[in-house]
Amino acid sequence: MAAFPFGTHVSPLLSLTKALASLAPSSHFSFLCTDHSLTSLPSPLVANISFVPISDGLTGVTVPTNIEAKIGLFLKSFEKSLREGLKAAELAAGCKVTCVISDAFLSMACNVTSETGAKWVAVWTGGPQALSAHLHTDLIREIVGVGDEAIKAYGDKNINFVPGLSHHRACDLQEGIIAGDLNSPFSTMLYQMAHRLPNSSAVVLNTVHGLDSTVDSFFMQKFTNYFPTGPFHFLNSTDTEPMTDPYGCLSWLDQHKPSTVAYISLGTVVTIPPTELMSLANGLATSGVPFIWSLNEKTQSFLPTGFIDNVNETGKGKIVPWAPQNSVLGHRAVGVFVCHCGWNSVMESIAAGVPILCRPFFGDQLVNTRAISHIWKFGIGLDEVIITEQGVVRALEVVLKGEEGSKMRDKVRELKDMVNDALMQQGSSWDNLKRLMKIVSGC
Repeated sequence: MAAFPFGTHVSPLLSLTKALASLAPSSHFSFLCTDHSLTSLPSPLVANISFVPISDGLTGVTVPTNIEAKIGLFLKSFEKSLREGLKAAELAAGCKVTCVISDAFLSMACNVTSETGAKWVAVWTGGPQALSAHLHTDLIREIVGVGDEAIKAYGDKNINFVPGLSHHRACDLQEGIIAGDLNSPFSTMLYQMAHRLPNSSAVVLNTVHGLDSTVDSFFMQKFTNYFPTGPFHFLNSTDTEPMTDPYGCLSWLDQHKPSTVAYISLGTVVTIPPTELMSLANGLATSGVPFIWSLNEKTQSFLPTGFIDNVNETGKGKIVPWAPQNSVLGHRAVGVFVCHCGWNSVMESIAAGVPILCRPFFGDQLVNTRAISHIWKFGIGLDEVIITEQGVVRALEVVLKGEEGSKMRDKVRELKDMVNDALMQQGSSWDNLKRLMKIVSGC
């Protein structure tokens, strides 16, 4: 397994590796990633998995502070690093590598596997609509054009010529398709990925069959084998969240009525702008809605003066540097998840049956937001995308107290049932995992 060591890509790939390794105990799985990422991971706790470090591409160069530059250096060196990693894996395991499962971002793995005769399987960790957009990049550019002026001219018309995007606008598409620097290392990587994926032995998605039947049908035609096998984090018992709650989130939630609390976590990759942080805090205070806010201590210093003291005194909220997210979302008191709509968070919210209040930042988060609000209809985006005090008050009122919010809860519970069915021993995700295992290990 070759993991992309940036953002939140590593954790879901490790979860998938654990599930495969548990089903194929006679096969050995080597998890290749950079030293920095591997040291941040817990032990896999599965005997037939080993960690194998590969280069981050920074050797012999001045370490850049810019994340895009770090990604560019990693990508530039990846093929060489993968070859070296495969040799190290073979030496450690005492057998030849027969399959390379890579993050879809690292589609250049196909070049290495073609040299060795190994199979190549790609794993897309983002949302299915976002992948469909990448696969139709050339068509979208032909019809919509590229750049801000093209997006403005296309207006609010939907991208109804792309499977899964009939409710999406040009402005909802992720960077690198028609907006941003189309020639950056990251954009080039994604463009090349879209052309390579059909050559893989299988494409695996962190989703469930039926979540978007239009996209399912397209992927089944496009790929040799299409396996929606999610949510990865719930595939095996060894990957459950540790029973720890150092800040007492769950006991605090026990004191509240069902579906009355807002849980807020806007991710760790992007820091919310200070102005929006202030607006969110003021909106929570004005609304009077009880809340748990997972916010690192450094960012807490940007909250309005006296806000934390007031929260502690009134007991209306709880601000913590870390929360056991799956356990919090699964608590009966939580009625809405305020999040950035990264795909892992979307799947966790669906699995818990909790509506989402969306504040997307980058990547597939805008695409996911539009799907949540206009396709699945179990959440809404904030006014004007950015966070304002009145926007927070209105949105919380809609989701937690209005008739529309009640419909959202009904809808997300239907999707939760779909996820639960997929994760049963005879469910679609388990069936697809077993089919994948046969391709990966021949077991």
